[in-house]
Amino acid sequence: MTDDNTAGAEPRSARRLEVARDRIQREGGRLIVWAVLQEDRYETMFGDGFYLHVRGIALNEADAKRLAGLVERDGDIGCHIRLYEIGLEDGTPAFLAPLKPEEEFKIGDIVALLGEIAPGATASKLYTGTGYPGSGRFVSLPSQDEPPSPPR
Repeated sequence: MTDDNTAGAEPRSARRLEVARDRIQREGGRLIVWAVLQEDRYETMFGDGFYLHVRGIALNEADAKRLAGLVERDGDIGCHIRLYEIGLEDGTPAFLAPLKPEEEFKIGDIVALLGEIAPGATASKLYTGTGYPGSGRFVSLPSQDEPPSPPR
């Protein structure tokens, strides 16, 4: 979920990085995030392995499960939730443990989503498409007492 190379992407990337950096610093330099990972089932069944792509993040397990539930309504999509600890290395967000080989994403994907979490909110929007952002749709996690937002 990295930014594209369009003219407006750089300021947006810089803002997301700053928001992510501030959130990590506020948590004492270490932040736990729960990532909603989408399994590439085609590759698992017919391709060359098992791959996971980040589709959303949450700052608590309950919201991660709610995000995953929005995707799992479509029976062809497999979701996994994994916990990651991120911190700062020379002021730059970094994973504090190595990724597993099937985890097909980078820290920039987490930072982009972390930078989109509104102040006071606990979950990012969820990318529900296949392939790269822009080819799918995003949904927002509703509060406990409101219905999900329509896909856009």
